[in-house]
Amino acid sequence: MDTRTKIVTEAALRAISGNVHLARGWFDVLTAEHGRLLGEAKPAHGTLLVLVYQDTAVRPVPLDASDRAQMVAALRCVDLVCICDASRAESVIASLEPEAELDVDALQSRDVVRDVLESHAER
Repeated sequence: MDTRTKIVTEAALRAISGNVHLARGWFDVLTAEHGRLLGEAKPAHGTLLVLVYQDTAVRPVPLDASDRAQMVAALRCVDLVCICDASRAESVIASLEPEAELDVDALQSRDVVRDVLESHAER
């Protein structure tokens, strides 16, 4: 399967209806914890939409948003992925009125990228 077919524009989100659960975050490096959190967020009968942030000026990321979105889209539990500015996330979420919403970054137990950068800075 070409996972890029799961990646949609913000404009395409207007066509989504029904039981939508939404997850959002940077997904700097896709981890097993991300997979677990997204799997738990997937509704039994509905759509799991994931917003991947692209504002690299706000926070440096090792991969561009397109690469991170493709990795997230490769997860079986994810139905759709949309790349959006972190500053627009709240308005995108409000326009969708999802049944449930999950901030993956807030729940992640560790910031893998920060840990790696700090360990290299110490050398």
